Amino acid sequence: MFAFSIILLLIFSGILAFIIKNVAFAKKMTLVVLALCFVASVKLVLDTYGGQVVYLTLGAPPWNFSLSVSRLEAFMSCLFTGISFLIMWASVSMIDHDVKEKRLPLYYALICWLLAMLLGVMFFDNLFNVFIFIDISSFAAACIVIIKDKPENLRAGIKYIALSILGSGFILMGIVVLFSLTGELSLPAIHAVFHYGLGDNADAVFYALLFITLGVGFKSALFPMHLWLPDAHGTAPSPSSAILSALVLKAYIVFYIKILYIAIGHDVLASDERLQQLLLAVLLLGAIAMLAGSIFAILQTDIKRMIAYSSVAQIGYIFMGVGLGTEFGLYAAVFHIVAHAITKAALFLLAGSIIEQTDNRNLKEMDGLGYKMPITITMFTIGALSMIGIPAFIGFNTKWNFALAIMNSGFYWVMAALAISALLNACYYLPVVIRAFFGEKARQVADNPEKIERPVRHLTPIMILCFMVILFGVYSAPIVSLIEAGVAFVWVT
Repeated sequence: MFAFSIILLLIFSGILAFIIKNVAFAKKMTLVVLALCFVASVKLVLDTYGGQVVYLTLGAPPWNFSLSVSRLEAFMSCLFTGISFLIMWASVSMIDHDVKEKRLPLYYALICWLLAMLLGVMFFDNLFNVFIFIDISSFAAACIVIIKDKPENLRAGIKYIALSILGSGFILMGIVVLFSLTGELSLPAIHAVFHYGLGDNADAVFYALLFITLGVGFKSALFPMHLWLPDAHGTAPSPSSAILSALVLKAYIVFYIKILYIAIGHDVLASDERLQQLLLAVLLLGAIAMLAGSIFAILQTDIKRMIAYSSVAQIGYIFMGVGLGTEFGLYAAVFHIVAHAITKAALFLLAGSIIEQTDNRNLKEMDGLGYKMPITITMFTIGALSMIGIPAFIGFNTKWNFALAIMNSGFYWVMAALAISALLNACYYLPVVIRAFFGEKARQVADNPEKIERPVRHLTPIMILCFMVILFGVYSAPIVSLIEAGVAFVWVT
């Protein structure tokens, strides 16, 4: 019941913020509601302890709302509500820079609705319901880009909606094929039909999964279906960019994981040659995205577009892990979802702080910024080192997990892509740090720095994110046990 209550609370909170139209009320209520949702998510984790699944069914088909929350979904709920809380906490002091005051209540309403839809995508088993949540979440996500009310935001939002509708169309075709084959919309019910093999339905199931893979690829910005992402993330208000990169992209991937391993099952995937070829294609696209996203990031001069293209590469990591087709690969992918959510939320918020304080987005004009904004740039360095994969940061743990998963799977050639990607990450993150402390004008700035740092109280939520980057890099046992339990449930379903 907690899962359904979280979604309802977020929806009604959004309605309340939209109706009352008071900025202070919208900000405070959003933070309180997200905190309550995080507490409820922790309760969900406790309820699913030991592998139990929380079930809830309301209504009748096809409109029935069927929930089955395992340890994986419960943990993802903690991640989404916790990261959203920190991002919205940071937004309280920085959103005014990007969004007109009269639109702020609508902005916080959209955030609440968006998070509710993303949790619905992950919680619900009925594909009819999930498709509705996917569509609404896409429009809400586009709206938090467009709300900045500038021509480039409108163009980015329209591109996002157009490609998102295309992705939704592919997902719908896949759902229709699965329903026509099984007469079922529930993931466990579909699995029951295919449990002993695909039989004469092998070709149709292949095309269903192909359609869903393409749809999720567009929704999650898997290269080369990423065309909407750089514009949307680069032009959106910084808290919106953080939400989009850290959370929105990931909800659809969790849905994809459930389709593959709950609706179909790893035994069936492993036994069918065409489905194995599909997973290999996902693996290949993930590896290409790891490299292509990083190469495009190196070519950028705008700090937010650089971080946006970095997200294209990081999404490639996740799909690569899923494409390995092993339990360890799936574990590495889910761990990277967590690591990327924490780190990229911090980086986008830090980029927003830099732009707000300097009115500059150009990477070539950031010489000496480390002396003007020492706390901000130090935190940016932490995020950058994590993305590169330096030990003692959570990003290193993810690359270590991927390396082990690759060796375990036998796809040794992917190791080269992993190593080259790490090197490319360094090629676009380290120059920012070097310019900030050692650029041509850095010495001149160091002699007489004009401090333009934001107040520490405004940076506190970002500090917490950076602390998590280090904490889970050094001591990741708490999240490791949760992820292992969640992945194990999905794998053996």
